[in-house]
Amino acid sequence: MKNTSLTTKLITAFLFLAVTAYFGFQLWGYFTSPEVISTVYVYRAEDTLSLDGMLVRDEEVIECLDDLVEVTRVEGERVAKGKRVATVYQNQAALLAEQDAASLREQLEQLRYAQTAARDTEAALRLDADIESDIVAMRTALVSGNYAALDSSAATLKSTVLRREFAYRGNTDLSARIADMEARLRDAVSAAGGGSRAVVAPFAGTYSAVADGYESVLTPELLTTLRPSEFESAVPDIARTTVGKLVRGESWCYAAVVTEEEAARITRGGRYELVLSGVEMPLPVTATTLSKAENGRQLVVLTGEQYLSYVTMLREASAELILSSETGLRVPKNALRVSDGRNGVYCRIGRQAWFKPVNILYQGEDYCLVEPGKIEAVRDSDVVLYTLRSGDEAIVTANSLYNGKVIE
Repeated sequence: MKNTSLTTKLITAFLFLAVTAYFGFQLWGYFTSPEVISTVYVYRAEDTLSLDGMLVRDEEVIECLDDLVEVTRVEGERVAKGKRVATVYQNQAALLAEQDAASLREQLEQLRYAQTAARDTEAALRLDADIESDIVAMRTALVSGNYAALDSSAATLKSTVLRREFAYRGNTDLSARIADMEARLRDAVSAAGGGSRAVVAPFAGTYSAVADGYESVLTPELLTTLRPSEFESAVPDIARTTVGKLVRGESWCYAAVVTEEEAARITRGGRYELVLSGVEMPLPVTATTLSKAENGRQLVVLTGEQYLSYVTMLREASAELILSSETGLRVPKNALRVSDGRNGVYCRIGRQAWFKPVNILYQGEDYCLVEPGKIEAVRDSDVVLYTLRSGDEAIVTANSLYNGKVIE
């Protein structure tokens, strides 16, 4: 028992000494080298408001109940009044004949271009550059998620590659092939004739393939008079179309119900930025309507005058409204110090500390956004030395700091 007791005491004593030595070493390290360094970098602070609302536009559904319809426009495309939006076919045979005619037209265009390029060396060489441009356009559309543009870019690339192939083969027998293709095209057009009709745009506008029934229920004009309860209880009509709709003008609205406290942060006529879910870039908007309060809530209407093609497919969407923002150099609050009545930050340059004056732009929870303060110095080298820049190493904690102090 005595041996066991003695062993326990020795182990306990050893552990106590080890823990004491560890904390003693940490404390000694703090007092001998207490500096904590933080890198200065450019940062944007935003005051935001989270919203759940709906996109509203001045739009009209293009009525069409036919089954065999081929839409000839892409999402967000501008369409002139009276121009074709879609083609309706009477039967499957007419549809196949028209598709065959369209394919023949494309091939005929490629052959005619190849005939010209075969006689023009520079035109043939330009095709290589065109192919590179088409590949870049396809990649851009794929990365941005614009699949309508991706389809168009893929078709353009295919056509350019075929033109290049025909051009480099030379113009041998091209005339005969063109004549044969023209005859086949006339037959295809004749077979398709009378079996289709065009659906045209009733007015100039932006095309969208999505019609959900809210087009006549929620309009920009109605939003100016709706109460929050009326907006939330809106029920869509049945959308009877297989073609889509057109949007008038270039403006669009985003409407959402908020609390009175949240509405107080928004100024009618104020300009803000709106970040919609599904849209990567912030969109400039103006607060055009703030309804009267109803049970502590208000309807807020934000109007955008740009980037309509980005939002034609959106209806219900969450968003972040950026009320204000400030951009500056971010430094920890603990790094701010006062020297000779001026705010500033001590930075490590080489192995020395130097004071760099700053003006405070914004204060966050544990950081500040600042801009370099005015430097009153005769020599350019001193201006460079005392000017705070992104990438500087700000000293957050230290026992005492002064210009030229050696930092280990």
